[in-house]
Amino acid sequence: PAPPAGGPPPQLTITKERLGRGLFRYTTGAGSYDSLVVEFRDYIMMLEAGQNQARAQLYVDEIKRQFPDKPIRYVMNTHPHSDHTGGLPVLVAEGATIITQENNRVFFESALNTPRTLLDDALSRNPRPARVEGVGEKRVYTDGTRTVEFYHISPAPHSNGLIVAYFPQEKILFQGDFSVNPAQGGGMQPANDHVRALVPALEKLGLDYERYINVHASAAPQTKADVMAA
Repeated sequence: PAPPAGGPPPQLTITKERLGRGLFRYTTGAGSYDSLVVEFRDYIMMLEAGQNQARAQLYVDEIKRQFPDKPIRYVMNTHPHSDHTGGLPVLVAEGATIITQENNRVFFESALNTPRTLLDDALSRNPRPARVEGVGEKRVYTDGTRTVEFYHISPAPHSNGLIVAYFPQEKILFQGDFSVNPAQGGGMQPANDHVRALVPALEKLGLDYERYINVHASAAPQTKADVMAA
């Protein structure tokens, strides 16, 4: 049931899915903005910041419980739309460096390093400079055991600053707003223009993925076959 008018928002609860060794999907269920949590030898990388500060803080707190001896060094942003940036102040306040497409770098450096005198968020309460690393067409982070690859998807009508993440060992693709949706009665709904732009880009890159994970939580796990059906 919906909370009473003016009452507190419903409490979020994390469910974790283990995708591989040191690789987890954090979700809060229907309506969630999911994040992937990646364990490297000396640090943690978080992919996407959870949409808003409440979910971002929930995910950060859980990461600290799960990996108490490793700092969150990086947070990846798929693109700079507001529903994908609202949780970033929490991660910057933790000391995480933002990984984003190069076209977004100046925007994030300017927006997050401006004096925050009218805001009451994690970064205004714990000020620190925002650090940003830009992805051109491709960037790889690895410690010799764990590898994450980031790719610029262009041209795409949704944004000129879109990146996806690929895990070659697990054959997982993680992406922001390229949603494919089930059709009533079975099968998939026809793909929108964003997905129609994504597929040829992935084919050109030659990414051999099997699992297809969206930041916007899907009701059931999705695969490359679902994308192609759409």
